[in-house]
Amino acid sequence: MLRKDPIADPPFAETAKGWLQDSGAIICWMRVYIDEAGPFVSPASQQSSYSLVLSLVIPSSAEQELFYEFLRLRDSWPAQQIEIKGSALDEKRASQIINLLVPFDVVVDFVSVDMALHTNAVMDDFKSRQAAEITANISREHHAEMVHQLVQLEHTVRKMPNQLFLQSELTISLVLAVVQTATLYFVQRKPSELHDIAWIVDRKGKTLTAMEETWSTLILPMSENHFMKTPLIMLKEADYSYFSRYEIHPTLDGQMAEHLRWAAAVYGKGEPDLTKPVTDSRRLLTEQLQFLDSRESLGLQLADMLATILRRALNGHLQKSGWEDFGKLVVYDQKPGWFSALGAKRAEPQWPQTARDVWSALRTSSKPIVANKRGS
Repeated sequence: MLRKDPIADPPFAETAKGWLQDSGAIICWMRVYIDEAGPFVSPASQQSSYSLVLSLVIPSSAEQELFYEFLRLRDSWPAQQIEIKGSALDEKRASQIINLLVPFDVVVDFVSVDMALHTNAVMDDFKSRQAAEITANISREHHAEMVHQLVQLEHTVRKMPNQLFLQSELTISLVLAVVQTATLYFVQRKPSELHDIAWIVDRKGKTLTAMEETWSTLILPMSENHFMKTPLIMLKEADYSYFSRYEIHPTLDGQMAEHLRWAAAVYGKGEPDLTKPVTDSRRLLTEQLQFLDSRESLGLQLADMLATILRRALNGHLQKSGWEDFGKLVVYDQKPGWFSALGAKRAEPQWPQTARDVWSALRTSSKPIVANKRGS
């Protein structure tokens, strides 16, 4: 479950009033398209090599027109293919994709890793410790079936290739970040988008891979661990009525109340307030989860292009003219989680100039999380 933690920061509360609401006759939804770029393997040399996972959040109010304009743009390019990959884009086309998306108020987020810092030894140690955490809090109070599932999951994680494990870790971290950013961003601009949140993940084959199966299984316990430590920020006085479909009231659900008491004890939170609703993470994160072939999804094709554009920029394989406006798609954060380093704590690495340039451009042109009085 996700613990709610409302705040009333003056800037947020001041801008949380006065937005027009939909009548409810048309159900709105938010689609989150997720794709990755890069092999997620340590390079043969010591030179930095970034891989990343990226999410593209498209509001329903914009999706139809956006896809229409995307098809028009794609059809104007000389190469006529069913699916054009981001690796095939030159600087001009990369820039066109970014500028196509800007007016539709999409939200992009990503998590990247420098694979030069993630050797097999580093990943083996981190994976082992993460696997052990899965069963660390098991006790006699847990149902036998749940214990069996967790033990099996620990075994699965330990056997995962480091490449798939790393992708899974970054994808889940990204999803948890998107929950926070997207809900806070759209509740101020288009609250009805929170009525339905769908997750569409690129499938790299005709059947689910071990990474996809483990991602689906791990997302619930990892979301609980994350939000117990970093509660979901919700804006007081904003309209969360559409998001309420994901709420559970512990006073009406004895099993949830029992679980809240157990989780609070495990995380040292004291006695939970059972009079307040909590978010049903199972419904939020798995009810509308799909793994699709990007050939079937224009949203995944756009996510692929953005992920590849960004990776090529970080690795110095795309000139600035192709990516300089990328920051207009991301939301400003004082401490963005764009660059990750898994494993034991280490000294701050020396970023390559290409990564520093991208970081600076993203921070400079990113859009604010707080809407102005005009609702933008």
